[in-house]
Amino acid sequence: MLNALGGCVECANDDMMNTMMVPSCLMGPMYGIMRNNRDWLVKQGVSPEDASYFLGKTYLSIVQDAERGGKDPTRFDELIKEQTPGGINEQSLGNLEQQGVFDAYNNAMDAIKSRLEGKTDGSLPKSK
Repeated sequence: MLNALGGCVECANDDMMNTMMVPSCLMGPMYGIMRNNRDWLVKQGVSPEDASYFLGKTYLSIVQDAERGGKDPTRFDELIKEQTPGGINEQSLGNLEQQGVFDAYNNAMDAIKSRLEGKTDGSLPKSK
């Protein structure tokens, strides 16, 4: 029954459940990325309506492509490897890695996990 609602992963204990909850707390940041993309497109002259529609469809397609791998733990790595060598998607990923974006995501996830565990309020220090 739960598969019809999107799927279910059984967690061995509460600690594992708290850990699995952390990525679901990235919904807000994902919408923030989409909003930022929309605002950038609008600054480039795209109408807000077209930008919003385009981004919604684009991100839906990206997520559906990732989800097709089911439980395959190599799926995300394979999708990254599929990026054209020297292409703009590969370059975008490299640029974000160089800027520390994924380290920032890890820091945010660690902070949320700490909050879920009752150790902190989940806040990170302001960056300089």
